[in-house]
Amino acid sequence: MEDLRNDVRQITVVMAVYNASDTLAQAIESVINQSYKDWLMICVDDGSSDNSLEILNNYAQKDSRIIVLSQKNGGPAAARAAAYRIVQTPYVTFLDSDDLYSLDMLASLMVCAKRTDADTIIPNVMCEQHNGSFMNWNSTYGINEGLEMTGEECFSKTFIQPSIHGINMWKTDLVKRFALNENATYNNMNADEYIQRLLLLNSRKVAFSGGTYYYKCNMQSITKGFTIRQLGYLETCHKFIDLIDEYNLKEPVSSIIKEYYFRHIIHLQIRLYKDGNILPRKEYTSMKSAIREAYNQAISHKDDYHFKEKKFPLIYKTASTSGYLLFCLTCFLFARYKK
Repeated sequence: MEDLRNDVRQITVVMAVYNASDTLAQAIESVINQSYKDWLMICVDDGSSDNSLEILNNYAQKDSRIIVLSQKNGGPAAARAAAYRIVQTPYVTFLDSDDLYSLDMLASLMVCAKRTDADTIIPNVMCEQHNGSFMNWNSTYGINEGLEMTGEECFSKTFIQPSIHGINMWKTDLVKRFALNENATYNNMNADEYIQRLLLLNSRKVAFSGGTYYYKCNMQSITKGFTIRQLGYLETCHKFIDLIDEYNLKEPVSSIIKEYYFRHIIHLQIRLYKDGNILPRKEYTSMKSAIREAYNQAISHKDDYHFKEKKFPLIYKTASTSGYLLFCLTCFLFARYKK
């Protein structure tokens, strides 16, 4: 790996923190122990009720490279945006407060950035599974260090069966253009996924680096439970559909986005049958009505749905797109099967 010791403050690591006292120290230590030392770290406490802010302040007192901000709870996208606004280094990346970096993570990202001048740099990810093992992203999806793609090509590979993840390093000017303003206040459950995809779509070049991000499985996360907030997935899908006209996206990307939306409708209907009993009656009724309305809107795009990876795609498509009653029956049977 080439010598980067003469670099001064080329990269900022952003961390949004909410009630993360159990994992926070380990995450920060994985940055402090990096082989690449010329980093800054901006940690934003998002209204934690535990001692996360105290932990952050203790680290900031020991290491001048660590900056701590504090705000009322606004969600991870808003917390990261507070940090993005003050970033001055050429590159910016993030670390969740329950995840870790490999020791060569930042060095590998910077070597790739200098070699390629790419707008987005993508490291490998090791994803923790429910049994405690880790899935190697690059090995699973056949991605090699040194690979380069266009932003739109990467964007299209993040939907349905995603082979591109959203844990990246970006040029800071890209982030300031597309992760702030109204996007900073968008706080649905998958707001981060929307912003990360938008950054890919607006990248001229994307390059794949060495280094590894360790993504820890958090079964207590709000994305694991079933709440009415999950209707926010449908709103985010509408935002993706809006991108089709805004960016003049052609086939097959436009169809992929529309099918992605319909798959979320199917998923929510199945979850409603499977786990809807935990919702208050009023929320159950509201969710049922919202899913039906979304179905009636999405069915107009059924010619764009292909379900290519399904064992019997034509049967699957027919059962899910031939009217609301058959759709409900199909989802009910899937829910019973999954139980």
